[in-house]
Amino acid sequence: MFTAFLRSSRLVPVGSLVCVVAFLLAAMGEAYSQDASKKRTGQTSSGLMDQTNSFRDMVFGSSNEEVQKTIKLEPIAEDQAKGDPLKTYIRSDEKKSLGDVAIQEVVYYFLEGKFYAVLISTLDYRQTENLRKALDIVYGASPHIDKESRNLVWSGKNTTAFMRSDRVTGEARTMISCNELQKNYDRLSRESATKAAGEL
Repeated sequence: MFTAFLRSSRLVPVGSLVCVVAFLLAAMGEAYSQDASKKRTGQTSSGLMDQTNSFRDMVFGSSNEEVQKTIKLEPIAEDQAKGDPLKTYIRSDEKKSLGDVAIQEVVYYFLEGKFYAVLISTLDYRQTENLRKALDIVYGASPHIDKESRNLVWSGKNTTAFMRSDRVTGEARTMISCNELQKNYDRLSRESATKAAGEL
């Protein structure tokens, strides 16, 4: 399933996107909690994004209404699960690059109406490697490898980045999330799993 997700050329079906994002977010929560002490002592952020707690002038934790005053966001799917506190959006005027790094797509995540995370997709090994190096600069250190998922994790004071790549194609999905809101995501994820388990 993940390989198919990586090979998609445009927006993927919402079901696939939700599955992969749920996996990435859960893995980020796990990496965040396992690496809490390392975050505070080992890696210090000297990068602008983590210091400003923002991505492309969108401050993490800002309300959707506040963001929509200056940036037009469009929902990926109108049929997102009713009552789901996690909503996904794209920008119609999205810049498809970060410096010289070409980007396939950028997806914005709002948790309970607040800007929570961004998912950046790169198309090939060169773009992925350049984004990885950019994250090294932003977070002031190389990533650590999550023991369970084998994915790259950069931990900052305000944000955490998590990169999952396909070793064959070089394509990657990089999620950058707000540490403060990650706690809420983890709680809501547990509640959702408990409700789902009750119906199995």
